Amino acid sequence: MQTEKYPFAVRLLGFPPEEARAIALGLHRAPRKGAAYFCLSDGSLQEPDLYLANGADLRALAALDSLAGDIHPALVLGAPPVCLPYPSLRLPVRWGSVYSALDELLKRRAGALDRLAHQGAPQRSDRRRRERLDLDLTEAADYAAMRHHAHRGAVLVLDRSPAFSLHVGRLLLAWRLACRWADNEDEAVAICRQGAVALVLINTTTPGIDAYRVCAALRQPDGLHGLRGRDSAQCEPPAVVFLAAPPFIYDAERARAAGAEGVLDKPVADHHLLDLLRRELDLPALLH
Repeated sequence: MQTEKYPFAVRLLGFPPEEARAIALGLHRAPRKGAAYFCLSDGSLQEPDLYLANGADLRALAALDSLAGDIHPALVLGAPPVCLPYPSLRLPVRWGSVYSALDELLKRRAGALDRLAHQGAPQRSDRRRRERLDLDLTEAADYAAMRHHAHRGAVLVLDRSPAFSLHVGRLLLAWRLACRWADNEDEAVAICRQGAVALVLINTTTPGIDAYRVCAALRQPDGLHGLRGRDSAQCEPPAVVFLAAPPFIYDAERARAAGAEGVLDKPVADHHLLDLLRRELDLPALLH
């Protein structure tokens, strides 16, 4: 059982970069006796526990309609121009009031999760990566091209030590899937050339590696050339996800160009990790 205390993940909506950094710092300084928080990176694949929205940004407020709820409650900073079903705090930010409001939202979230667990209902584990358009004229073929097609296979962890890969391996036991480990780029590419890896998790703090370069080597058309005993054209490249923590700053545009699916912000709680594994490996629900 996972007993380590993990901070709650917060997604910021509609804040300019300078304000977002100030809010992230304020959340990081939350009193030690209470809950801890961190802000998700742009491009993070994690479901947030909470949303903080800019009350002056109409687009952010509109997004809350399809994102926020009892399981993922929201707090609005700044008086919104319209009446909304979310608590709000006036500016300037008074952090004591923010911490108190977030504590109340966490109690509401815990109650909602308890009710779902009692009913045996699953919580929502996937989120929309692009905003829904009021009038969407996009061709179906374009959406099909953007959609990620999960496939079953082993997981490879690129990290300085095997500890995290062993933990992932224990999580995968129920589905009888393996987790392998590499501590350098050449070994990671060699393992993926064997063709059995469906997902690669790259710890961006691993010494001597450039996460973007490794990702490109695994994802680009020529990255898996040199396969032994099989045609590289028939070998589907693995999905690649970064595991990041400060001081590493995730560059979403550069990661997309390299072919990455996104990033998980460390420390990663097991429920976030399992959500990712289920989605990327197309894992079936377990029967209890």
